[in-house]
Amino acid sequence: MENSAEINNNNIHTELGRDLGLTSALAIGVGTMIAAGIFTLSGLAVRDVGSAAILSFLLAAVVATFTALTYCEFVSIYPESGEGYFYSRKTFSSPLAYFVGWALVLGYTSSCAFYLSSLSSYFNEFIWEMSLKSLSGLVILAGLTLLNIKGTKESGSFQIIVTIGKVILLVWFIFGGLSSLDIADVAAKFSTDFVRISSTAAMVFITFFGFSAIAASAGEIKNPVKTIPRAIFISMGIVTLLYILVVLVVVSAKLTEYTEAALGIAARQFLGPIGGLVIVAGALFSMLSASNASIMAGSRVALSMSRLGHLPEKIGQINIHTRTPVFALISVSVMILIFILSFNLEDLAYFANTVLLLTRILVNAALIYHRRKYPDLERPFRVPLVPLLPLIAIVTNLYLLSQILHHPFPVITAVACLLLGEFIFLGWKVRQLEILVPPTPPSQVVLEEPAVNQSDFRVLVPLANPDHVNQLIKLAAAVAAKHQGEIVALRVVEISEQTPAYHEAAYLDKEKQVLELARSQARQYKVPITSLIRVGRNVAQAMLETSREQNCDLIVLGWKGHTSTVGRILGSVVDDIVNSARTDVMLIKLTGDKLLQKFLLPTAGGAHAQRAEKYIASLIGFLGGSLTVCSVESSDAATDRINKVNERLDQTVARITKTYGFNPESKIITHNSVSDGIIQEAENHDAIVIGASGHSIYPRVLFGSIPESIAKNSNQPVILIKHYQPVKSLMGRIFEE
Repeated sequence: MENSAEINNNNIHTELGRDLGLTSALAIGVGTMIAAGIFTLSGLAVRDVGSAAILSFLLAAVVATFTALTYCEFVSIYPESGEGYFYSRKTFSSPLAYFVGWALVLGYTSSCAFYLSSLSSYFNEFIWEMSLKSLSGLVILAGLTLLNIKGTKESGSFQIIVTIGKVILLVWFIFGGLSSLDIADVAAKFSTDFVRISSTAAMVFITFFGFSAIAASAGEIKNPVKTIPRAIFISMGIVTLLYILVVLVVVSAKLTEYTEAALGIAARQFLGPIGGLVIVAGALFSMLSASNASIMAGSRVALSMSRLGHLPEKIGQINIHTRTPVFALISVSVMILIFILSFNLEDLAYFANTVLLLTRILVNAALIYHRRKYPDLERPFRVPLVPLLPLIAIVTNLYLLSQILHHPFPVITAVACLLLGEFIFLGWKVRQLEILVPPTPPSQVVLEEPAVNQSDFRVLVPLANPDHVNQLIKLAAAVAAKHQGEIVALRVVEISEQTPAYHEAAYLDKEKQVLELARSQARQYKVPITSLIRVGRNVAQAMLETSREQNCDLIVLGWKGHTSTVGRILGSVVDDIVNSARTDVMLIKLTGDKLLQKFLLPTAGGAHAQRAEKYIASLIGFLGGSLTVCSVESSDAATDRINKVNERLDQTVARITKTYGFNPESKIITHNSVSDGIIQEAENHDAIVIGASGHSIYPRVLFGSIPESIAKNSNQPVILIKHYQPVKSLMGRIFEE
């Protein structure tokens, strides 16, 4: 529904209105393509390769057509705003999809800056020379931003009117100049230097970028599955024909110098002062409409990135009155302003072409991968000869990109901007991954009793169940004592959204009793202890805040061994701790108050299991006891397999003996079920210790079904250990987002 709104996290999110039909879609495509590219680059193209500029424009059109086919297939599957970014988000991992989106935002904003700089150039050349060369473009930028904020329907109607007007003016210019066409002169000025022709094609490629601007506004186009492919190919056909004719007319003018103002000078020559002025006005309106289409498209990509978690949520908010992404529009306009003030005209073209060609390469690669990833997905429009045609598109785009390398400044700047955006994204995701969803106000420390002798090594012990205080403090003390460290005992008081924070005093007496029990136990083991009471609306968040503020190295957390919470893996609090803690985590399922001395460690030698070895060594050194490392193999396992497992277990025993100074036993358990075999063997031990999987940070993969089954079904205590690996944890979470 066009007027629908959904409430999410107390914010109203209004949908974009589907107000644009085929005519508006054509106006976006034609309006973007018939712009500064033809009015300024036609003269520069003729300067470089003469009448062979026709081939340069045709080559750019052919390369663009291959990618246009890819866009048509994707938009038939995902008729939403965001174009290449949205398709990549549905195909690639998060960082690569973000890279495409960021490149598109850079491409649209630098393209718009190119159009507005061209407008300023024409305005200063033919209308009124200003002391601030870019002033006219900046004024237009402000006006277009306000127009787009006002509403899509208004900006779409404006786009149609301006596009029709400039097509009429171009046709008038063409008819006025074709009467002077000299075929012999055109042939004489035809360059045969293919390298220069292809390099020129790379320069003018920006003129064919408009087809993707249509796809970028898919969320606002009526019946997008049918309308967008038609609009793309009709608009490309129209502009290609017009470009060829315009180049012929510009060549026919026989100018002494071909600059970005060549078309305007030729118009004055063929149509007289008034006609030339009208064409100049048409050029200004062309640049105006292309700028408008670019602002629309760039803001829609930013909108899509925000909604899919790659830009702050604020940018993706739709104004409930205008149904436009106001913050996205303002952000895009600020970027355009920076480009206008930072680059000259040609460098803007090469900068834009660099990032746009990169996105084209990745979007075509996305189609090939998407076909393999989702072979059964319905595709109303199918590109023929996949993967051949997308591969041709990739190769031709790469070739055009190689031609831009002769212009190092815009290329290096473009690459630097892309990398900077990627680094900022990764840094932002690091921060975002620490924040629980939905966000809640920070918890407050209402009581703190610091340790007498504080240490650099700290073990955080959140205390929820008073019956488990003694055992948890004992295990934490064993690890802390090994490292001459201290315990941080935490009691969290959870209050509702309606409860004011100043009501926490009513809870202090009860919480102090639990913490005093913990302090008494720690004193018994001669381990320093800091005790804290925090009041907050989210228990896990309070734990994570304490871990960060106290610089804890390990979190020892009691766990019941299973969860019944819908949508959770290990439990409502435990999931958040495992996912977000920037430290090691030891989850402990306790059964009774038995003494833990005989430990069983199933191991495959990974980093998490090796960290488990370290903590078990601390427990054995503090409490006494023994360790058995084991592996489970089926009864029909091959002899070679058994030998390899024995060899691995021997290496584990040797490593533990050398590193921690005690000699564990090793054992191969014969059973057809890994979990049942371990549970059965554990009857001869006091506790099972399991290291996390080495594949992912996420709980389901982290501990997997086997440890979950063991923790749920074993009558023995179970200790699950996750070793914090900063880079691997971060990249795992971001790439698997």
